[in-house]
Amino acid sequence: MRRNSKVIVLTGGIASGKSTVGKILKDKGYQVVESDKIVHKLYFKNTEVYTKLIKEFGKEIAGDREINRKKLGNIVYKDKSKINKLNKIVHKHVVKELIKRIEDNNEDIIFLDIPLMVEEKKKLEKYGLEYDEIWLIKSNEDIRLKRIVCRDNISLEEAKKIIKNQMKDEDKEKYANRIIENNGNIEKLTRNIDSILTNIKIEKHKK
Repeated sequence: MRRNSKVIVLTGGIASGKSTVGKILKDKGYQVVESDKIVHKLYFKNTEVYTKLIKEFGKEIAGDREINRKKLGNIVYKDKSKINKLNKIVHKHVVKELIKRIEDNNEDIIFLDIPLMVEEKKKLEKYGLEYDEIWLIKSNEDIRLKRIVCRDNISLEEAKKIIKNQMKDEDKEKYANRIIENNGNIEKLTRNIDSILTNIKIEKHKK
């Protein structure tokens, strides 16, 4: 794999604020590649991934033009074994596209938004993904629950089940190079990111 840029992975649990961090970085001029958007393209009708998902999870997830992500989510997010099956089908194709984006990038830094980076670390590396740092975005559980309920229009109990089926932040921390707390307002989060970016530049200058 050829790399011209420093590769930084953004990760964290559902509703931790990865998208918000990504937007802040984009506004600052950095390239942020969202793995979820790559997955979305893989879900289009008549692709290899689409066919495999229909075969594995049933025709009920088929939409007119692509996989119905909400129906697929309802099937897999409450069952770890089904999540593993989904990841096995999708991740190889996602990494292939991520590598292409990395190799085509000529900026100093490229960010990759990969929600399950820690959970699927060995598999992603096996498929050829290389990176320099992992940034873990964290939020308190009560804040995350409120975000999920408002965003997805589901009950508090359903939101709790989703979080329960995910890896705990404490277990992810040992894999993270930097931890970003996202429990305050957007201004505080932006200042935190600015501080980290400044440190990166200082570290680069020292080298």
